[in-house]
Order: sequence, then C-alpha cells, then structure tokens
Amino acid sequence: MAETQQITPCPSGLTVHPIRLHPGVELKSTLMKYVKDNDLVAPFIMTCCGSLTKATLRLASHTPADGNNKIVSYEEHFEICSLVGTLSGGGGHLHIVLGREDGSTVSGHVVGDLVVFTTAEVVIGECRDAVFTRPFDENTGFDELKVEKR
Repeated sequence: MAETQQITPCPSGLTVHPIRLHPGVELKSTLMKYVKDNDLVAPFIMTCCGSLTKATLRLASHTPADGNNKIVSYEEHFEICSLVGTLSGGGGHLHIVLGREDGSTVSGHVVGDLVVFTTAEVVIGECRDAVFTRPFDENTGFDELKVEKR
C-alpha cells in the first residue's frame, strides 16, 4: 500500500489574468515573461485553448538518467486540448494535450517551442496568499513545487 503524506494547508484568494497570444508567438516563454513582468509569485494555468504549429515535449516515464532520449519535437497543426501546471521558477512545470488532424492526441511535459498558429487564449490564476518556488528535490532529480504562505 502506498504511503500518505501530511500536507500543510495554504488556502488563498485568487487573482485572474486573461490573455490572448497571437500567431507566431512562442507560448511557454511568453507566459513566463508575463509572470516575471507582472511579479506573479504563485501563478498557475486555469485554462487554455488555441492552436499550435510546433511543440517540443518530454514524454512520460522520463528520469534524469534517461538524458534527452524522451524529448520529441513535432511540426504539425495541433489544437490545444489541455494545458495545465504552474508557472513558478525559471521554467514552470506545464503538461499539455494536443489534438491532431485525425483526432488522435499527443501529450507530455512542455519543453518549449509551442508556436501559436491562430490563437492561444490563456487564463492565468494567481494564489494571492501563497508563494510558489521550485527547489531541487534529491528524491526525484528535478526541481519540484514548494508552496509557502506569503
């Protein structure tokens, strides 16, 4: 049986930032710039829809020992079916599901190169009473989310 974890609650109010990204814009870096320019310290994706012509993703089952062999770049037209995650630290932590022309999907951890085709309509939420950081976690080998009260 898996173990349980004690979680310290951090209830928070919410500020909402609706934005639209135009064709040709790189989605992830633009969102990270918006977070920095607007001093957001606990930002996360509430919703996103739109389309892309390019994406670079890290596929599931990746560990630091895998190196870059689970990173795949795609150049095709996609619908953004889902974008979730946090925008803290230098690169945030985002996962995406992209719909293909035939209705199948591809998904994974966003590395970058998410180039907008027609639009990306994004709503960023920010927890007003929290701070998100991403310190290195020796157990996973990655920078992982840490939530603290503001």
